[in-house]
Formats: sequence, structure tokens, C-alpha cells
Amino acid sequence: MTTVDSTVLVEDDMADIGKHWGLILALGIVSVIAGVVAMVWPGATILVLAILVGAWLLVSGIFQVVRGFARGLSGGTRAMLIIFGGLSIIIGLFALSGVWRAVEILYLFIAIGFLFQGIGLLFAAGDRSGSRGWDIFGGIVMLVGGVVILAWPVRSLVVLAWVAGIWLVIGGIVEIIAAFRLRSLAKA
Repeated sequence: MTTVDSTVLVEDDMADIGKHWGLILALGIVSVIAGVVAMVWPGATILVLAILVGAWLLVSGIFQVVRGFARGLSGGTRAMLIIFGGLSIIIGLFALSGVWRAVEILYLFIAIGFLFQGIGLLFAAGDRSGSRGWDIFGGIVMLVGGVVILAWPVRSLVVLAWVAGIWLVIGGIVEIIAAFRLRSLAKA
């Protein structure tokens, strides 16, 4: 296949995708709206997200426990699925028993995620022989972020809601622009 042939194939694929430009436009509009909502009502956004995380933990825990009883699993895999599924159910029920408990679990999950990511980046930097400055920098930033979230959870969650809102608005605008560009490719 020549370069010209692959260029034609890419253009044909883009034209096919462009036929569904309305879906991408709708996704962009929903992203912008969700971003604005997150910035205007960060407290409500945090509460809704916390409750959704609690529900997700509950549902995913149930599926893990059920999967733990499936045929063909090793004893270790079976035990892991049942134990972690059970813990997920317990944490999900705890989160759903009160809104503020759900928020506590949300900020703990985010903080622990930041800490693990920071530790992982620092270990990755130790394994590299070449340029590792960005891994070290990123690891330190993630560790500091995790500690800040643990120290000031409410303020941190509000800032994260704002950052997520800004990210959603920017991403939504990009999707809206892409939708109209795809529409013009579909017409061509």
C-alpha cells in the first residue's frame, strides 16, 4: 500500500465518522454543561460524585463476589474476588449510609490514589537509566497532592471539582469544534 492509498483510506474513515458528527457534538455540549455545573456548584458536584462512587463500589463488589463463584478459577483468584468484592460491598454500603461518609470515602480514594501514583512514579524513575527528571517531579507533585488532600479534604475536593469543571469545558469545546470539522469532512 502506498502513502497515497493510506491517505485516501484515512480520509474515507474520517468521512464515515463524520456521518455521526451529531453524536460528537452532543457529547461536547454535555461535557460543557457538566463542566459549568461542576464550577458553579462544586459542593453539589462533590456530593453527587461521592454517592456515585459509593454506588459503584456496591455494584462492583456484588459482581466481584458473584464472579468469585464462577467455574474455572484458581483458589487464589476465587479468594481474592470474594474478599475484595466483600470489602467493596462494605465500603459501598458505608458510603451510601450517609452523604458525608460518601465524601470521606471519595477524598480518601483520591488521596490514596495520588499517593500510590506518586510512589509508583518515583519507583519508575529509579528503574530508568536515562532521563528521569519528569518522573521524579511528577512523583513528588503527586505525593504532595495526596498529603494536601488528606490535610485539607474539603478545600481540596472543591479545587478538584473546579479543575474537573474547567477540563470538561475545554474538552467539550474541543469536541464541539471536532464535530463541525467532521461534518464538513462528511459533506466533502
